[in-house]
Amino acid sequence: LDDDSEVRYLSAEQSNSSVVIGDRVVLKLIRRVNPGIHPELEMSAYLTAAGFANISPLLAWVSRVDAQRAPHLLMIAQGYLSNQGDAWAWSQNTLERAIRDQMEPIRADGETHTDALAELSAFAGLFGQRLGEMHVLLAAPTDDQAFAPRPSDADDSRRWAAQISAELSHALDLLGQHREHLDSDSQALVDDLLQQREGLAQHVAQLAEQAQGGLLMRVHGDLHLGQVLVVQGDAYLIDFEGEPARPLEERRAKHSPYKDVSGVLRSFDYAAAMILRSASAVDLSDEARQARQRVARQYLHQSRHAFVEAYGLATAGMPHAWQQAEGERAALELFCLEKAAYEITYEAENRPSWLAVPLHGLHGLISTWGE
Repeated sequence: LDDDSEVRYLSAEQSNSSVVIGDRVVLKLIRRVNPGIHPELEMSAYLTAAGFANISPLLAWVSRVDAQRAPHLLMIAQGYLSNQGDAWAWSQNTLERAIRDQMEPIRADGETHTDALAELSAFAGLFGQRLGEMHVLLAAPTDDQAFAPRPSDADDSRRWAAQISAELSHALDLLGQHREHLDSDSQALVDDLLQQREGLAQHVAQLAEQAQGGLLMRVHGDLHLGQVLVVQGDAYLIDFEGEPARPLEERRAKHSPYKDVSGVLRSFDYAAAMILRSASAVDLSDEARQARQRVARQYLHQSRHAFVEAYGLATAGMPHAWQQAEGERAALELFCLEKAAYEITYEAENRPSWLAVPLHGLHGLISTWGE
């Protein structure tokens, strides 16, 4: 880079600050420095070396090594991706356009609008394909023990059953505590879930057993629409650091790839909920409300279907060793339940006004058992 290269501020997160240099390099400064191998560096290096194109490629990094020879990552340089924003913001903008199109299907010049919902569905399909391609790469045999995949066993299934049942039980307790602050429809869902508490624990144990044999491997680990850039309509995955509040070793652990898949599906649910709750909506008429509901419903159905179908096609050759025929479906449902429980806990503790979103998501998962 020459001396005149533009340097501009990009973003600030809990753990990092980023600057863009000359629209060529993103320099990410690690503000929460800890001893150990950092997953952002490790995953970026592995995927870049493997030639995976749909990430911000690793260029360089700076680490400090302490007296015990433990590395402390200080900063990382990655290639800059000229983009249309992250997938969350892009989806919200495109959904708002879809709502306007529903209310005014013909433009003033007599031409029809471009199909915003079709754009969202196409992107969801590309997102599923790119995630699947990344998972296939991460599932490949390797001598690098940090990335070597293995099939899950009975011990993993017992661990999942205990852990996810405990998380769901805690989530149900929180729903009970917040019940009186919810609307009547949501209160009815809480009551229904509380009545099914014992059956839910049994169902989780059954799912965990059915999911045995699925691969455990390195995954993104904190994947949602905000962790993806839209680049000329394609999906590029970013931010492989995991959840900053967790220890590095936990963030480097191997998981089912369906942990990533469930995170995306739940993120679609939040994107649909956001347009229904949009505080920026100018038109509050019944017509506008109905248009929002139609768009949210269509978006959720089409995006989920496109994403799951594309992901399934991209990962058809992954060497899972399912012990039961229902293994894949069980793994997806199991980790969607885990994600919904996490969301309920988060919303109850940080954003109670949003508690109805994961509540409806959890109830929807339970009401469609086996589908």
